[in-house]
Amino acid sequence: MLKRCLALFLGAALLAAAPAPAPDNGASALDALAAHYWQRELQSSYYLRIEIGKPIETIRAVTYENASADAAFAQQIQSGLKAIDAAKLDHDRWLTYRTLQYLTGSDVANERYFWLVQQATPYAGGSQIAQIANVFSSFAFANAADATRYESLLHQYAAFVKSLGDLLKGQHERGIILPNAESEPSAAVFASYGKISRGDSLVPAQSRLTALSAADASALRASSTTIANTEIAPAFDAVAAYLKGPYRVGAPAGVGLAQYPGGLDYYRYLVFASTTIHVEPETLHETGVEQVAAINGKLDGIRKQVGFHGNLAAFKHYLATDPRFFLKTTQQFGDRLEMYVGRAAAAVPRYFLRTPKAPYGVEPLPKELAASQTFGYYDPPTAVKAYGHYLYNAWHPERTSDLGAGALICHELIPGHHFQIAAQQENTSLPDVRHYDFSEVGFVEGWGEYASQLCWDMGVYTTPYDKAGRLMQDLMVSTRLVVDTGMNAMGWSRERAIAFMRENLTFSEAQIESETLRYSTDIPGQALGYKTGELTMLQLRDHARKELGAKFDIRQFHAWVLDSGAMTLDTLREHIDYEIAKAKSG
Repeated sequence: MLKRCLALFLGAALLAAAPAPAPDNGASALDALAAHYWQRELQSSYYLRIEIGKPIETIRAVTYENASADAAFAQQIQSGLKAIDAAKLDHDRWLTYRTLQYLTGSDVANERYFWLVQQATPYAGGSQIAQIANVFSSFAFANAADATRYESLLHQYAAFVKSLGDLLKGQHERGIILPNAESEPSAAVFASYGKISRGDSLVPAQSRLTALSAADASALRASSTTIANTEIAPAFDAVAAYLKGPYRVGAPAGVGLAQYPGGLDYYRYLVFASTTIHVEPETLHETGVEQVAAINGKLDGIRKQVGFHGNLAAFKHYLATDPRFFLKTTQQFGDRLEMYVGRAAAAVPRYFLRTPKAPYGVEPLPKELAASQTFGYYDPPTAVKAYGHYLYNAWHPERTSDLGAGALICHELIPGHHFQIAAQQENTSLPDVRHYDFSEVGFVEGWGEYASQLCWDMGVYTTPYDKAGRLMQDLMVSTRLVVDTGMNAMGWSRERAIAFMRENLTFSEAQIESETLRYSTDIPGQALGYKTGELTMLQLRDHARKELGAKFDIRQFHAWVLDSGAMTLDTLREHIDYEIAKAKSG
């Protein structure tokens, strides 16, 4: 009895001495939701699997059923989020909470606006098709099972293309029809891929099949040829024929989302999806008009500084056409870009506490892609390529101005996209759902524009013409604010948008025509995040400087922006306030 009482006493004493477990405050539940969402994304996204080096198994068709399934799953995650008190989460998990809110909100909206989303147009459809083509061109064969998987993906590719045709028919039934000016280039994209599919682009070369037996390799090449010619190419041809024929019945004369049933509501959603702040299109339009006027004023100041005799319009024409701004060879253009890379790199230690480990540089775009890429693009590090580079398109140097080369490098490479994207990829402390999330256009492209503006302070733009190049880039993104909101929300005709762009930019007529279609019928809203993100980050920097006074460190500010990965601009505002409060109390 004594032993039993002593044991009970000692047990109670030990329990009293043991520290109480720390309250979970919803952390484990949030972690589980984030992991659950990530696993589903990893299963369904071929683009994500390419990025991290996972084998591709699925190319999803574009169907309302798939959109509904995604929305239903997202709503389950949202229900879990509602059961968590976000105010009790630690700050890093709060950022994850906000990321899940944004991502699941996008999934739900994709079902709500399914029939309004254009996915068979030159940019929206063409980019998807190009990404899928990359799945096949980069496919690695290690065994016979890979051959079977390759054949399955070819069948799925055909089903994907067919689903785009079905989408167009469903949109037509609902009165959501592209104007003929857009359906024409859309048809050309599909007709082109029909021809390409009949070639050998989808048939793996023998040199890629050395891991297979001779019989298996021969069988795969034969089956790939058959599927490409009897399923994939005919699917492309059918979409092209529909776009050229029956689809055009009832086509509108005008452009813009507001002309469609539910279109204005959808556009207001796109404003948030791109900018990731709650703002009205009318406000963005006004901001664009103000920015265009201010930038024109700065350009006029440079005109006077360099002693140009002529008005601002003549000065812009000079900037766009004078031979001094055009180099002789593709290599010379690359060397010019490298010069600006060197200038930016020299200034980086004064502006950044941390930089990505991944190396970076510039390379010419593959020549076969030159016709389809107007400028070039930043190619980030991947699982099989541990460096980031800007692929520049200067295969026709006589038509490629180097006026904006410095601004371009600062946006696309350093301290722009490479610093943001590669740093996020290298930050293994982030949960997967944030580690690989670059969907917040306002943050990603906003950082690119902020970085291009930052290079002004960093000393990258040393001549009046360097500065004019940056201003012309700024004028382009600001003009897009005006014409995108104008055509989609404010009743602007395409002709009015063309006139506005012609008045303010030095684009060719072909470029202006393409741009006005791009932002009124293809990917409306996408252009709004660039300038909005830049302005938001500049405002936050001014806010932090004012709040911290002598404690303000621009290197620390940039770490605050970049170290936690991409996020909505609404979230970034609260995140910076959190960091400011910490700095004040430290």
